[in-house]
Amino acid sequence: LSATESFFVQLKNKNYSAVWSVLSAKSRVKIISDVRKENKKAGVETNDQALASDFSAGGAMAKAYWDGFLFVFNPDIALKECKWEIGKIKSDEAEVILQYKKSEKPAILKLYREKNAWKFGLDESFGARSLTLF
Repeated sequence: LSATESFFVQLKNKNYSAVWSVLSAKSRVKIISDVRKENKKAGVETNDQALASDFSAGGAMAKAYWDGFLFVFNPDIALKECKWEIGKIKSDEAEVILQYKKSEKPAILKLYREKNAWKFGLDESFGARSLTLF
């Protein structure tokens, strides 16, 4: 639970380097890819390593991305208006079930053990929905 909760708390607090640190490797790759593609459309060339460094440090690109994310998503909904439950747990994967009081179906959040730490799979949890926010 702590990796998932940390994502929402750090997002609410706009501590974007901490947000980045709790994301799964797959989610990081997807975000970098999306940002690079959107930058290219805007005529800005960036490379994956530069973007990864920016997101890790909570730099300008990270701020633009996560501020856009916060424009369409309120972390308080997850933190204050959802019931949290532990779902399936395996040695390297787990699920957290969030039931929003106004929703019929819960959100199933995916977590992955990477380098002995649990990481939140943002893309793995919500991949069907586009995370591109530019």
